[in-house]
Amino acid sequence: MNLLNIRKAVSDDAEQIAAIYNLYVDQGGSTFDTVHQTCSVIAGRIGAEPPEGWYVSETNGRVSGWACARRYSERQGFKLTCETAIYISPSEFGKGIADQLQFAIDQHCMEHHLHHAVARIIADNQRSMAFHYRHGFELVGIQKEIGWMNNAWVDLAILQKLYRSST
Repeated sequence: MNLLNIRKAVSDDAEQIAAIYNLYVDQGGSTFDTVHQTCSVIAGRIGAEPPEGWYVSETNGRVSGWACARRYSERQGFKLTCETAIYISPSEFGKGIADQLQFAIDQHCMEHHLHHAVARIIADNQRSMAFHYRHGFELVGIQKEIGWMNNAWVDLAILQKLYRSST
């Protein structure tokens, strides 16, 4: 039996988070990053002050996925807006891990009185688009040919989710 645990990420998770993310960098189609992220960069992001939040899923004691809610912009007018990301180890697809990580991110956003979450998704990533729709995100626009990947222009979908807070 696989034991799954969702918890806040700590800097010691950076190596396993980087390993998962860098698989997606190598594979293409999920991120515009073309260079591997280092453990030190990720550890610094994990250590950022709230309202930023990082979470990991552990399957049998090993990080099997991660999620974050990061500042959307440093501009003060966006202080209640975040950008979210979720990445799962490909061997763990279809086990509901992303759903549980999204729930953790939603809880984090509500606890920190965030109002608006943004997800930027490569537009032809149907798995990610369907996932976000299931979790209450709505498409607000497509940025045509905004990125260059695999020798072709790529469209980016912008999705949003509003949290109804009293702030």
